[in-house]
Amino acid sequence: MTDFLSKGKPLRVSVDGDLSDKTFSIDRKPGRFFSLSFKSSAFFPRITVEHGTDVLTQATCFNSACSTGTIDGEKYPDDNLIARVATINGSSGSFKLRLKDHGDLDSITRKVVRLTNRERRRQGIDKLSFNSKLQKAAQNHVEDMDRSGRYLGHDSSDGRELRDRINEVDYDWSYIAENAASGQSSPKRAVEAWMNSPGHRANILDPEIKEIGVGYAIDDVNATPYWVQNFGSSS
Repeated sequence: MTDFLSKGKPLRVSVDGDLSDKTFSIDRKPGRFFSLSFKSSAFFPRITVEHGTDVLTQATCFNSACSTGTIDGEKYPDDNLIARVATINGSSGSFKLRLKDHGDLDSITRKVVRLTNRERRRQGIDKLSFNSKLQKAAQNHVEDMDRSGRYLGHDSSDGRELRDRINEVDYDWSYIAENAASGQSSPKRAVEAWMNSPGHRANILDPEIKEIGVGYAIDDVNATPYWVQNFGSSS
């Protein structure tokens, strides 16, 4: 019988002298980002998320708790995703494995907008309005970084600058700015990182900015999250 790993239903498993891998079918909603979290007091394995023969993300647990990288569920619409827990030191014990649902792309990017507006509100600055054109420009940029496998940057892989990408989506602007980040595991962590950086913080709290769009993507090769905020004021 196949064990299913589902949101809200952590699996509790005991490993007693059995050195074979434990595999679980991942039951998740299509189009949603997710990761796996692991807890154990004595059993420290390697955890992978696999699609066929491809390993999508991997985590080796050296402590009592660890998590895998985030997987973009939109890229894997079928049900052929499995979680594998592999013994690497011959130990035995019990563990708990949980599926963490991070939401879909819209809910993730909207949360970045809410957290950004919370920071502005704390400083007595008007909140930003969501703009679909800025959103498209930001999403295009993170997807370009994902496809090209390049490091985080403000220029596109073909050399286009921010103004080029904003013009491409027909946003009629008088003022634009951009924040970019990589590696943060959640919207909260991304906004915290920007607020702890003087230049990025200045963009978030700039009273000249009136609108915002947010992009988010997971790198196919190394599972690194990319985050982009595009800010603007219309002409």
